[in-house]
Amino acid sequence: MNHPTRRRALTALAVAGALLAAGCTQGSATRSTSGDGRTIVHYMTFTAAPDHLKDLARLEASFEKAHPDIDIRVQAFPFDQYFTQLQTSVAGGTAPDVFELNQDNFAAYADSGALADLDDRVEAGGVKDHFTASSLSAFAYRGTQYGLPSSFSTELLFYNKDLFDRAGVAYPTADWTWEDERKAAERIRALGDGVFGDFQHPSYLEFTKALAQNGGSVLSKDGRKVAFDSPQGVAAAAWLTGKVGTTMPTQAQMGGATDYDTKLFTEGKLGMWHSGSWFFPAVAESGPKRWDVALEPAATPDRKANSVFQNTLALSGQSRAADASWEWMRYLTTSREAAELRIRTSWELSPATGDDLRRSYVAQTPPGNRKAVFDALDDVAPSPQLVDQAKIADIVTHQLEAVVIGSTTVEKALHRAASEVQPLLDASHD
Repeated sequence: MNHPTRRRALTALAVAGALLAAGCTQGSATRSTSGDGRTIVHYMTFTAAPDHLKDLARLEASFEKAHPDIDIRVQAFPFDQYFTQLQTSVAGGTAPDVFELNQDNFAAYADSGALADLDDRVEAGGVKDHFTASSLSAFAYRGTQYGLPSSFSTELLFYNKDLFDRAGVAYPTADWTWEDERKAAERIRALGDGVFGDFQHPSYLEFTKALAQNGGSVLSKDGRKVAFDSPQGVAAAAWLTGKVGTTMPTQAQMGGATDYDTKLFTEGKLGMWHSGSWFFPAVAESGPKRWDVALEPAATPDRKANSVFQNTLALSGQSRAADASWEWMRYLTTSREAAELRIRTSWELSPATGDDLRRSYVAQTPPGNRKAVFDALDDVAPSPQLVDQAKIADIVTHQLEAVVIGSTTVEKALHRAASEVQPLLDASHD
């Protein structure tokens, strides 16, 4: 599965201004009835494209059989095209009735007024029983529910058992710290022959997680001030940037390849890899023969913080088929049929996955420690809802990259990033 949203710079979106200027007041062009009198629900997705279109078609057929008065019409785009298509349709008054949003872009769409208020539907529909409070709250904005959690995946520490054995290092455990990871990475790197000990992108997403793993936070408690340029932030940024050129390859060694880390691990030349559960099928098919996963280390054992990437289904504020659209949303996010199919096809996981389905997922191998996917949910790294998330991510990532190439220090980089981010926060609270 292709998930550039997980590891790369966020897609730059000027959502709020564009949507408000171009017309959330226009009528939806997603007409509500078909020629045979059925209610049409237009649905746009990125998580199904391209690997799970057949799986989605199965769910569509099953839903339409149970709801013969509803006609689901799917639009699927790969992630690198999806938000351009979505933004254009919403701004032009032709938004799909139901569409996917990732956690990174949710706040911008909610803030723009493009999404329908789901509070009454969630309260009346028994939906709350299917989700944890934290899962639902991830898609509430300023006290209003605007999305239903649809899928999630977690980032873990992948490791190559053969390289650990060759280096004489014990396998990672749930109580590992950064220092344990550093020592193991150095010993694996010392094996030579193009082998590297560790790989973790020095990016905004990785920095915010490392910040939480070191007891820091992105923003102040009231959400109005930058807090990532703290001593905890300096240590977290130093941890990430310090890996480059020591235990992980430099940009020059990678030669500009965007999937160099994936290639290193699957070819058996990387000891540890910070990546996501969405890569389980690919690694099982073409990766090293002996590998597993563990929770990512933190600065100290009591500061665990894990990246959990969630997606949501939102109802367009322009929809003329809101009731039928809600039934489709509820089916995709809460039905056992959808949850079972996700497990069977490795199509991320449903937040509504029950204990029995979790057990069936954990029983699948490799990796042997699939339980870590759910263990990660016990300590989720905070993900602030920022309208200008894409801009903020670009600012921080750019400064971390400046540290990597040696053009500035960690302290100066974070101070510069904070000075650029604070005006964006101020503007969002005006």
